Amino acid sequence: MKKTVLIIFITYFLSSCEPDDICLSSISDTPKLTIGFFDEASGQKKDVTNLKIQGDGIEKNYLIKTTDSISIPLKNLDNISGFFFIKDFDEEVEGSGNNDHILFNYQNNHIYISRACGYVSNYELNKIIIENDNSNWIVKSEITNPIVINEKAIHVKIFH
Repeated sequence: MKKTVLIIFITYFLSSCEPDDICLSSISDTPKLTIGFFDEASGQKKDVTNLKIQGDGIEKNYLIKTTDSISIPLKNLDNISGFFFIKDFDEEVEGSGNNDHILFNYQNNHIYISRACGYVSNYELNKIIIENDNSNWIVKSEITNPIVINEKAIHVKIFH
């Protein structure tokens, strides 16, 4: 009797699953904003040495490395994300590096995928604000691809 009840329960449970109860790995996640760093004079890609990136109000460092491009996450529920980009950061020396504060202004486009996957967000960049502190290492920025739907193309160029 117990086996019959168990078999009926398992059959009912398995038949109640729907195709959207499984999120396939082929479904892409919310894309990050891809930024390339370029030399102001030549226009060629140029590394930023010991770059530290930290989000506004977030204690954890997002990145510390020398690189010529990065991908950073934008806030899904806001239209502005702020980051501190610190060039020549040294973990051994408190207050080291040149700190520039950048604000990214954008529109959210939330897309429902399924019950299991939930939503993904795509973004449309409107404006980039680099706060002037009279010692900026970032000279200017340029939105090259305002629609953020994947991480394959550079969305923003930062010249230094």
